[in-house]
Amino acid sequence: MILKNINKIRKEGKVVLSGVIHSDFYKNPQTIFFSYPEAYWDYLPETADPFFPGLLIPCLFSGENLEILPPLSQKLMENQSVVQDIFLSWHPNKAKRVEVKAETLHQNQVKSIEKSATFFSLGVDSMYSLLKHISQNSTSPENQLKSIIYIKGMELPLSIYAKQQDRPVIDAIKKVGRHYDLDVIIGETNLRDIFPLDWEDQYFGPGLASTALSLSNGFRKIFIPSSHSYRFFFHDPSSPLLDHLWSTEQTQIIHDGAEKERAEKIADSIVNDNFALNNLRVCVDNDGGIHNCGKCGKCIRTMVTLEILGLLKNSEIFPHKLPDEFAIQLNTFIPDSLEFTKENLKLAKKYGRKDIEKILEREIRLGNLEILRRDKSVGFVFRETVYYYYIKFLKKLGVLT
Repeated sequence: MILKNINKIRKEGKVVLSGVIHSDFYKNPQTIFFSYPEAYWDYLPETADPFFPGLLIPCLFSGENLEILPPLSQKLMENQSVVQDIFLSWHPNKAKRVEVKAETLHQNQVKSIEKSATFFSLGVDSMYSLLKHISQNSTSPENQLKSIIYIKGMELPLSIYAKQQDRPVIDAIKKVGRHYDLDVIIGETNLRDIFPLDWEDQYFGPGLASTALSLSNGFRKIFIPSSHSYRFFFHDPSSPLLDHLWSTEQTQIIHDGAEKERAEKIADSIVNDNFALNNLRVCVDNDGGIHNCGKCGKCIRTMVTLEILGLLKNSEIFPHKLPDEFAIQLNTFIPDSLEFTKENLKLAKKYGRKDIEKILEREIRLGNLEILRRDKSVGFVFRETVYYYYIKFLKKLGVLT
């Protein structure tokens, strides 16, 4: 794959940063772009930096070497080998080490810029990071937010939004910005349309990093809200192990909020701010729209937290009662959903919700068994169980040490 050239232009009141790539993915050259209101012209760097994370990961999964002709951050070039090490260890049967060449390396810095921003989608993680870093809550002036960033084409591919269903979402984000006196940056990118990788498993961290670097002339720090706490380590493409490796000499990319579990973010922070609580949007079944369906896994896990806290009955954004068969939607046979359920179980114990606790314990037990049994026959599980107790019995008798 070759990134041959980049271009920054004004077009219909917007600034568009684009790069042309030649890749084995496609017969013809493809153009990747990032677009923002024209007022942010100075924020967009005319370097290869914004394109690099979004190109490197597809190369690892296709086996293509990567060649960068426009100037590339020396720090990115130095860190890419570690990024490759991590992805190869996580995906040994899918990813391949590739050769990366950069024709020109730079160490550009705009030293006078000290502003910070965070990605923001109205979800739990991004709302927590916003509340954490607004001026009235942050004890560190250098981390205090100036802007929130929403990128059309990140949550879902840009091609999905033909019905303009994102307009109420953007309106709600602008409302949040006004409430907390934050600048709101609304952008677009076609990165997911160009490289249709597994977003959750392979690409969302590098995708966000590319977008962050597309604004790197405007910010010293950009936060990527965490999906999980430090307590649980997943092979996520956005993690405290990876995100900082996309930083440049000029802009620090920070994996933010992993000190709290998701349930704790709601219980310890978000519920203390009624405006934040009533502007959450967590749904995965809304096709990029504004509503919370109250039925999908993400809605249910959030509603369970609110029910434990005694707040669901007065919610302005969710049904006031959990569905009768809500436990099915906990999806505890999926590892990260299992951990989110464990977080809610811990919260239920803390708040004395024995009724919720009993249901969550049952689903966690079933989820653990399903994960243990997955891709294995009943006979295999039976033999391994018998073997386990046989060895334990022999050790107890002293036959084995």
